[in-house]
Amino acid sequence: MQEIVSVRLEKEDLDFVRAEAKEEKTDKAKVIRELLEKGRLQKAIEQYKAGKISIGKAAEKAGITMSEMIDQLAEAGVKNRMTKEHYLQGLKNIEKIWVPKN
Repeated sequence: MQEIVSVRLEKEDLDFVRAEAKEEKTDKAKVIRELLEKGRLQKAIEQYKAGKISIGKAAEKAGITMSEMIDQLAEAGVKNRMTKEHYLQGLKNIEKIWVPKN
């Protein structure tokens, strides 16, 4: 669901949005949506890197899948904080819920 939101921008920010829209031959709203999307991702990466949130929470904040978040973190050069113990616990959790098909 989309909603119209009114936002006040500094002149330099609005000039940037206008210039990007003109360069990309699109409208200002699309440029602002793309910037917001990239900002969400960047914020999620920063919070994960600082140890404030998990990969799952980072993916949720960025609006992408965990797999995509892992790829984005790798592209950003962010090391995985998962320890061997975390990995082994994850395997145990999978074993608990895994129902093999016969």
